[in-house]
Amino acid sequence: MSTEAPRTAHTPTTGTGFTLSTLGPEPVGLEYLADTVRRLAAERGDAPAVTVLGDHRVRGGARRTDTVVTLTYRELDERARAVAAELQAACPPRARVAVLCPHDEHYVVAFLGCLYAGVIAVPLYAPELFRSQTRLRSVLRDSTPACVLTTSQVRPAVRNALSSTGWQQGPVLHVDEVPAHRASKWRRPPAAPDDVAYLQYTSGSTGAPAGVRVTHANLSAAAYQMRSRFMPATTAVSWVPLFHDMGLVCAIASPLSAGMHMVHLSPMGFLHRPYRWLRALSDYRADWTVTPNFGLTHCVRRVTAEEVASLDLSGLRALAIGGEPVHARSVAAFVAAFADAGLDPRSPVPCYGLAEATLSVTMTPNGTGAVGAHFDRAALTAGEVRPVPDGPDSVHLVSNGTPVPGVRVRIADPATGAETTGRVGEIWVGGPNRTDGYWRAPERTARVYADGWLRTGDWGFAHDGGLYVVGRMDDVIIVRGRNHYPEDIEATVESVAPVAATAIGVEGDPTERLIVLMEADTAMTALPEPDRDALTERIRQTVSRQHGLAVHATVVVRRGTLPRTTSGKIQRGLCRQRYAAGAYAPPPDPT
Repeated sequence: MSTEAPRTAHTPTTGTGFTLSTLGPEPVGLEYLADTVRRLAAERGDAPAVTVLGDHRVRGGARRTDTVVTLTYRELDERARAVAAELQAACPPRARVAVLCPHDEHYVVAFLGCLYAGVIAVPLYAPELFRSQTRLRSVLRDSTPACVLTTSQVRPAVRNALSSTGWQQGPVLHVDEVPAHRASKWRRPPAAPDDVAYLQYTSGSTGAPAGVRVTHANLSAAAYQMRSRFMPATTAVSWVPLFHDMGLVCAIASPLSAGMHMVHLSPMGFLHRPYRWLRALSDYRADWTVTPNFGLTHCVRRVTAEEVASLDLSGLRALAIGGEPVHARSVAAFVAAFADAGLDPRSPVPCYGLAEATLSVTMTPNGTGAVGAHFDRAALTAGEVRPVPDGPDSVHLVSNGTPVPGVRVRIADPATGAETTGRVGEIWVGGPNRTDGYWRAPERTARVYADGWLRTGDWGFAHDGGLYVVGRMDDVIIVRGRNHYPEDIEATVESVAPVAATAIGVEGDPTERLIVLMEADTAMTALPEPDRDALTERIRQTVSRQHGLAVHATVVVRRGTLPRTTSGKIQRGLCRQRYAAGAYAPPPDPT
């Protein structure tokens, strides 16, 4: 496939396009995603569009592999049109439609069906026993969908979830039961670039989930921006949840807009056996994939040497890493662990983005690998950016790269809005992928979106042309007037002990106190008490030496106990609330 070239608007047979001149020096013609899939179905309908790998399970001692399902572009278009026709018959134009499908081909069909129908998709997930339904109920109440899309496989669970919210707004349509002949009843609805395409609900890591209004123009711009960095590419593999902004843009919108073959496996399949992701990369000769930082660590810990020997990752050109802070140690360990499988050390692509920017803000240039630098840790706590050689008083940060086409990034003083140089400030973002606000939340919109900028709520700085992100403003621990970033403290703790650490600050007299919560693995919980005490003391000493901070309390909890968002991020705010309520009570202070 050739490098992406700017497109012009297409004829009415495939819909209309629109032009955004802010994506580069020349105007770039962009299509609506639905029109792109329609065009590709006509031009190369037999090409594979979506493949879904079933979960591997063990039954009666024998391994069974579920059926692999592949839809061509023609089949995907036909199924999306059929679902769209059902929606057009059941819902008024621009009504909200909740997508409660499992992580499979039906999810892709349902989302596209919403775009084809001219309704506003609300990407969610099928209710699952292991997942709290609090977020699902909150989003359903906020978005008030007129219709629900799901599948017959999860019919009872969806019925129960809807009943618990009191939802009685309209029909529940089962994507897998819509007959193909319904596609002939579809009619392309009128659409404008500024029409809302879907509501992307935030993860809720720093508050209640909010519905970001993503327009057709935002989505097309975001897909183009990603293609501009990762093309040429032919095949991509992803396990990231499809309702998450990373999964939706990286695993649906961008690859389909480029005519690629997208291979999906379920998040639970990856978590249970991360080798499956790497196996798919190897089998399908994928040149593009995506993962949060924790996915790298998960693979290093769980993939065996024998499994590594069976892989060929030499075709992978771009390993996009985002969704959470990217750690130099995690990237280096992953590259080293899979070097024998042919992994190119230049393939990692650290990125930065957020739902309010339709995902992408910055990306590391393809083929450079993870680029980082060392900075004086004490200076950073005072807001000063001071590069230094590697040493005990330095912190190694990874660059998140340069702005994608059309995006403007500003490092600003959050109090005055003045641009800062050589100092840590709030990251502000502008560009065609910047959304215009939240669904039915005018006060929050006014606070976050101002004067053409998106105030991200993230601390960061610019260095050598790259963006460095140091943490969420709401999570910063302020001790004696200095800002300490929890990600930095957590990395220190995890370098000492086999734990997943969370650093929080709680109110103290006269300053905040540092609390370290640790989800321990079985190796640590099995240690005799004297050894655990010695390990805890080593954590305290290391944090004190490297950060100049006294750890007020360390609390060990079972793995999976700390609250997380749907994308796996620790909810530090909720951790603080639970700690204050005594949920993670430390042992009595001997003093």
